[in-house]
Amino acid sequence: MPFPTKTDPNTDSQFKLEVESKAAKLEVLEQHLANRVVPVAQQLDRQPDRLFSAFLELGAKGWLAPKLPKEQLKKLSETQAQSSEAEASGSEASRSNSEKLDSGGLGLDGQEYQQFQSAIARCSGALAFLQTQHQSAASLILSGENEALKQRYLPQMATGDRCVGVGFSQLRRQPAPLRADPIADGYRLSGQVPWVTGAGLFSEFVGAAVLADGSAVFGLIPLVTQTVSDQKITVGDPMRLAAMSSMNTVAVEMEHWLLPAAQVVAHRPKGWIEERDRANPLSPLGLILGCAGAGIDVLGQSLNRRNIDHDIASQLKLKLTCLQSNLPEIAALPISNYAQKLALRGQAIALMNTCTQAAVIASSGAANTLDHPAQRVYGESMVFSVSGQTTDGAIATLDRLMAFV
Repeated sequence: MPFPTKTDPNTDSQFKLEVESKAAKLEVLEQHLANRVVPVAQQLDRQPDRLFSAFLELGAKGWLAPKLPKEQLKKLSETQAQSSEAEASGSEASRSNSEKLDSGGLGLDGQEYQQFQSAIARCSGALAFLQTQHQSAASLILSGENEALKQRYLPQMATGDRCVGVGFSQLRRQPAPLRADPIADGYRLSGQVPWVTGAGLFSEFVGAAVLADGSAVFGLIPLVTQTVSDQKITVGDPMRLAAMSSMNTVAVEMEHWLLPAAQVVAHRPKGWIEERDRANPLSPLGLILGCAGAGIDVLGQSLNRRNIDHDIASQLKLKLTCLQSNLPEIAALPISNYAQKLALRGQAIALMNTCTQAAVIASSGAANTLDHPAQRVYGESMVFSVSGQTTDGAIATLDRLMAFV
């Protein structure tokens, strides 16, 4: 599905060039995925080293933070270079980084990024999820108030020279698992971040802790076990998950950890995450629709292998295309249409689950083996069914599933 174009007859040539450039880069991405990711998708799902290598390959092409504007990245990189007295080797690294930035920083909007996400998720759910975590961290830094962090981190995050995860879903929990106490030079953090993905790849993550007044402070936190005086971070062992275990998802415990003011990314008011969830109920759809497409791919392959003549694959593809066509109109609706957006999300999840379950059924008993593509996409659909889930989101999806009862 190509990037959207404007229908305004007054659209200038510069915009047309930008759209053509984005579409061309999406084609290059899809070629890369077909050549470098699809053949090893099963290994990426189970082997962290293979998954992390595939992630860094995206970085080498400047594809790890495609929502960031290219010109802004270049300005940040130039400002950082001017403010540091780099040695000759550092200058060479800066030039190499600049070359990679020429193909990164696409400045994708929400709809375009969903298409980007979907392309990756159709080939590897684990790779798409890791990229999404990294992009979320970059977006938080970009929207924050710490200009020095933007200069130091964002250009390198676009290329994978810095790999950063996120951990703020705990803001939805009561009482808050991670608390922050203000001190003279920053904050002291104590408690737990229950879910952080990418241990062993991400050296840091943007975590969120709740203050006494209910507001939240976001900051960069090391993703490695360490003790400094009375401060301690403990990164747990990778969780034994039913799907996408290669992502190395861990829990992080903190005791009196110092978050220096220089590492503070942003402050957000009480209730921020609830407002964010309400404003963006369709945010996981790129992953969901990509997984649906993957299910249809495996379904078609299995039907062909078994010489089963059935039109379910074409019917599901038609439903997926229809949903994708309706998405821009629904996404553009105001927040007051929250229920309608949630209903579309529930519809997308139900379709994804149908596609991946059909892939399992068409694959017969072989789908029970861990190295079968049907098993992989079925597991991915389980993860994406609950990614970023709120109570309202769960109810909307359950309502959709009631149609099958």
